Amino acid sequence: MSRFLNLAARPFVNRRPWRRLTALLWALGLALLTLNAVLYWGYLTGSADARAELAGLREQLAGDQTELDRLSAELARLDLEGQNREVAFLNERIADRRFPWGQLFNDIEQVLPWNTRLRSLAPERGDRNRRRRAELGTGDRSRVVLDLTGEARDDQGLLDLIDALFEHPAFDDPKLLHESRQDAGPLDFTIAVVYLPGDTPGNAAETPATSAAAPAEEGP
Repeated sequence: MSRFLNLAARPFVNRRPWRRLTALLWALGLALLTLNAVLYWGYLTGSADARAELAGLREQLAGDQTELDRLSAELARLDLEGQNREVAFLNERIADRRFPWGQLFNDIEQVLPWNTRLRSLAPERGDRNRRRRAELGTGDRSRVVLDLTGEARDDQGLLDLIDALFEHPAFDDPKLLHESRQDAGPLDFTIAVVYLPGDTPGNAAETPATSAAAPAEEGP
């Protein structure tokens, strides 16, 4: 009796595609796991770097705040008002040295009548000058308020002086602040006038003539 091989008893199954698919899935899973591990490690590393940078910034901010507190304490110790007063004083002294006294004396000589005499001539400075300019109605910083104190032989001499101040281009808005006479003595007066330092038209030409004419006027 012949034996026959029954192939149907052991059916043939091709498992190679499934195995390939399984291997591919395992490879893909391992790749994803590796990627996740790399990303997680990068996150941990970046987080540590960010925390270190943040700590450095906080330390720098604390140092800046300490320096700011130190500078604020030094600034509080400074006598700013005293320094401002010193600067104002120095500015006034510089202005005094730059004040054209020679021109002022020439202008005063041109307006002073022969029968009047000045005892003092005081230009105002600083805040006082600003207040006096405001009282006299002028805000021009180049103008200086002068206080003229003197005496006149009679009322006519005082009137002539005030008229001359009104007419002279270097003076403006003279005001008689005080006048008094004791018995038969001279007439004492105080005049406030605004003076504008600068080149007065005709000063250079008129000064020699005035100087030459002064002795002739003082004769009577």
